[in-house]
Amino acid sequence: MTKTDYLISLDYELFFGKNTGSVEDCMITPTNKLITILNKYNSRVCLFVDAGFLVKLKEYADSFPELAKQYRDIKQQLLTLSKAGHDIQLHIHPHWVDTTYDQDGWHIDTSRYRLHDFSNSEINEIVRSYKAELTTCTLQPIFAYRAGGWCLQPFETLSKALSDNGIWLDSTLFNHGYSSDPTRYFNFTDMPQQPYWTFSTDPLKVDNQGQFVEIPISAFKTSPLFFWKLAFHKKISGKKFKSFGNGQAMVANKQYYIERLTKTTYGPVMIDGAKAGQLEKALKSHDKKNTNGIFNIMGHPKSLAPYSLTKLDQFLNNNPQLQCKTFQNFRHLMPNTIQN
Repeated sequence: MTKTDYLISLDYELFFGKNTGSVEDCMITPTNKLITILNKYNSRVCLFVDAGFLVKLKEYADSFPELAKQYRDIKQQLLTLSKAGHDIQLHIHPHWVDTTYDQDGWHIDTSRYRLHDFSNSEINEIVRSYKAELTTCTLQPIFAYRAGGWCLQPFETLSKALSDNGIWLDSTLFNHGYSSDPTRYFNFTDMPQQPYWTFSTDPLKVDNQGQFVEIPISAFKTSPLFFWKLAFHKKISGKKFKSFGNGQAMVANKQYYIERLTKTTYGPVMIDGAKAGQLEKALKSHDKKNTNGIFNIMGHPKSLAPYSLTKLDQFLNNNPQLQCKTFQNFRHLMPNTIQN
C-alpha cells in the first residue's frame, strides 16, 4: 500500500463575532480532546496560533487577572505540545490591533480585518511582534504562516514583512478557493496543480528561484445537498454536531450562503463539525490526483465537535498507510535563496 504524508493543521483561535467564546472551551479543551485521539496513532498536530490574541492578552494581563490566567494557560498548553513533538506556527488576524477589553469583555473591531488594511511599516511590526511572542511558546523554529480568513492576496504587500521575519513557508491556498466578500476576498482558482512549489511575490505563479514555498491545504468538492443535510443535522442531532467552542463566528456576506446552498463549491478538507465525515472521500479523491501529494487537513479547535473526533478516529484507524508529518518535516524545502 502506497504511503501518503498527511498534515493536520488547525487554526488555534477564538471566535470573532459578537461572542468570542472562552479560551477554555474554544482552545484548551477541544485541543486536549483532539490530542487524545492523535496519541492513539502516534500522530502530531500543527497549530497555526492566532498570535495577536496572545499579544493582546499580555498587554492587558496586569489590569485583568482573568486575562493573565488565560495567557498562562495557553502558553502552558502550547509549550507542553511543543515538547511532545507537535508544531506551533504563525497565524495572523490583525484585528487584535484595534480590539479592546474591559469589564464587559472583548470589543472585537474587524474594520481592519486584513493585513493589507495596514501600512507597510505596521505590517512589518505586526509580523515581527506576533512571531516574537509566539517564539516563547515553542521549542522549535517558526517559519510557516497561514493568513487569517485566507486573506493572502495581493501577496506582494506581505512578502517583505514575512521574509524579513524568517517566514518562508505558506499554507493558505486551497484548490479553486474563492471569496467575493470584500472583507475576506481571495481567489485561488488558478492555483498550480502540484503538491508544493516555490514562488516569489505571487503564490499562484511557480518561481523556481522564489524565496517562499507553498504547501496548500487539500480541497474537496461539495454539493449543496451536504449543506442542506448539515442544517438538518444541527437541528435534529444537536449534541453530536455541536461544536465545543461556545462563541459566535463572523457572519459572511449573503452571497457566501447562497452559493453553498445552490451550487457545487470547493472548500478545504476539514475536521470541523460534520465536514469530518468527508475525510474518506476526500482522501480517495486526493490519491487519484496526487501521486506524491501531501494530504493537508485543516480545522479549528473551536469548531471541533464529538462527531469530528469520532470520524477522525475512524479515519486514522482505517488508513494505516498515512504517515503523519508536521511542517518541521519539510524544512528541507527551504529555498536556496534563503539558505545562501
